[in-house]
Amino acid sequence: MNFFKTFIKWQFWVSLMLMGLICFGAYHFIFKIWLQSYTNQNQEIEIPDLKSMELSMALKTLEDLKLTYEIDSVRFDSSYAPHTVIDFFPEKGFKVKEGRRIFIKANPLGWSPTTLPDIVGKSKRLAFTQLKLAGLEVGDTIYKTDIAKDAVLGVIFKGKQISLGTELPRFSKVDLVLGKGIEYGVKTPDLLGLTLDEARSSIFSNQFENGRINIEGTVTDSSKLMVFYQYPLPEDNYDQGLPIDLWLSQKSAAELKDNIRALDIQFRNYGPNDSLSAAKFEEEFNLKGKDLPQNTQDTENENREIPKEEPGGVEFVD
Repeated sequence: MNFFKTFIKWQFWVSLMLMGLICFGAYHFIFKIWLQSYTNQNQEIEIPDLKSMELSMALKTLEDLKLTYEIDSVRFDSSYAPHTVIDFFPEKGFKVKEGRRIFIKANPLGWSPTTLPDIVGKSKRLAFTQLKLAGLEVGDTIYKTDIAKDAVLGVIFKGKQISLGTELPRFSKVDLVLGKGIEYGVKTPDLLGLTLDEARSSIFSNQFENGRINIEGTVTDSSKLMVFYQYPLPEDNYDQGLPIDLWLSQKSAAELKDNIRALDIQFRNYGPNDSLSAAKFEEEFNLKGKDLPQNTQDTENENREIPKEEPGGVEFVD
């Protein structure tokens, strides 16, 4: 009974109305006045057009509008000037609150560097492909005498040879040194009268290979060994890359006549009394100042007569 009497008292209704007014006032103040003021709901900032703007100017513009920003450098785009805004988010005209973060994509100062790939020893075709994938271009192609035709022998950048892993500006031009390949029907060098080291050097420089080394007689000093015969013969047409065999000895030209005649019979199909190599070797041996042993030379001069020409070559009359 007392419970129901409470609802009919005026004090109850007055208290209820006052409580409602307090709740309404608190709600209005918090959600309509204080919260909007705190979150700046009535303050909207329109995003300006930052595209193609110089980066420092774009950042100053955002700072003046009390907006924050985050910069991301993307791949270099040659259609934009370095250090300019390529793109941004939110877009132009979008309205945001103060302090909103704007994401900016800026063009870097230039292309990111690249490194020289492993192309030395590779074929020209493969090297061109690998250089293109690495962001490099081929300038000149320089051909150098080498057995490996069209193989990359070296890489040159701005006049200097560079090696694997060298850092280069992207889209740089590099020059390639390529093998010229072997030639056919090249005349063999004349090695008669040369030392072994001289002969090998000449063989290498003419793009032939060192073949068999044959020594005649005993060796007391290897530096005194002289080439008295070679095959293929001097001035023969021969393909580069093939071996040249050498015969060497410390003996004098006179002592080697029989050996040269035997080799001529084998390689020239000459008769037993024909020997061009013996005469040529002796001539070059003497022209190069190689002194023969005195007793041997005297004996040779006494016994040698002027050779007379015959159809098969030059005959030595003993």
